[in-house]
Amino acid sequence: MKINQKLYVIADGKEPVDTQKFDDREIQIFFMDQFEGLVQEYVHAKGQFAVWSSLDAVNYRLFIERGYYEEVKELYQQPVNQIWVEFWDTTDAITKKFTRFFIYPMMALAIVLCIISFVLPRACGWSNEVGSIFSYVVIGVLVALFVVMIVTNSMTKKKITKENIKSREKVIAIFGEETFNATIDKQKNYMDDYFKKLYPEDEEEFNSEEKPEEETPALENEQKEDSEEATDEKEVTEEVTEENALETPVEEVKEETPVAEEALVSEAEEKEEISE
Repeated sequence: MKINQKLYVIADGKEPVDTQKFDDREIQIFFMDQFEGLVQEYVHAKGQFAVWSSLDAVNYRLFIERGYYEEVKELYQQPVNQIWVEFWDTTDAITKKFTRFFIYPMMALAIVLCIISFVLPRACGWSNEVGSIFSYVVIGVLVALFVVMIVTNSMTKKKITKENIKSREKVIAIFGEETFNATIDKQKNYMDDYFKKLYPEDEEEFNSEEKPEEETPALENEQKEDSEEATDEKEVTEEVTEENALETPVEEVKEETPVAEEALVSEAEEKEEISE
């Protein structure tokens, strides 16, 4: 399968770390750090520690991160790589079949229908109403073709997935289930450690985000205490308000008392004037 053709070319004239040959084919393995910017482009930006490339779908070049290769070198030995090259061949055959027998014919049919929908109504002198009906029919056919393409593409992906599973089972058969799983764990651990060292600030942020979750109960207790204090203050305020409400009539009586005394004094003065 032709893949990453521009990447393949940059290794021209470079000495590979390892060369594997089988069935008149060749796989060359290179370290990414042999080429400027390759680690940043694939490992840092895309998380890809190993990248395959080929110009002719016969010979391949595998670019791999140095430490990763040293950690899980057994995953890239010749029998394993041969399985994956055969997988690329199968994938290429499935993709070409899909393109040749479905994509190209459907694209050609869609183009022909579009041309007919514009030319035929004018050439035949159809009325606008008939021309509109014909256009709707063409649109319906195009939509149907689009749906068929989606379904066919989905079926193609499923076939490739099945082939991938078969290839994986062949690799497991080489190692054995237990050894294979242990190697995959090594692979995952290396990748995790690599990015932790590459982005230590992200690890610190992750750890700092966990602390507030542990302190949540303490915050809740403080909130409860604050709410209880607020409730006590409210009760005290209500009691003071009730006491003020009860005392208010007394104050009104006290304020009215001087008025009553003035009335009695005025009456006494009137009596004295009359008696005189």
